[in-house]
Amino acid sequence: MKKLIVITVLALLAVLYVGYYESLDDAELNKVFFIKKSPTLQIKFRHLFANDADDKPLVKLTAEQREQVIDYCKYRLGIETELQSQEELEACKQR
Repeated sequence: MKKLIVITVLALLAVLYVGYYESLDDAELNKVFFIKKSPTLQIKFRHLFANDADDKPLVKLTAEQREQVIDYCKYRLGIETELQSQEELEACKQR
């Protein structure tokens, strides 16, 4: 019984503090795992700039893409942003 409780607690901690995003490098899809800066139940994140495609400027991002960047910045990088300027977007891209 104690082992089951320990395994459950470790699994919950892993879900809360470990996330990943998919990166496309040379036509190969890779999963990049990271430790979240704050806990959340979201495990899979979308990093819009983790591929070889051209970067989109802030004005061309859809509302959904903005939310994905905001979530990525908050949980992966620890940057709280509302993406009001191109500089805020660049701060999320650089890392």
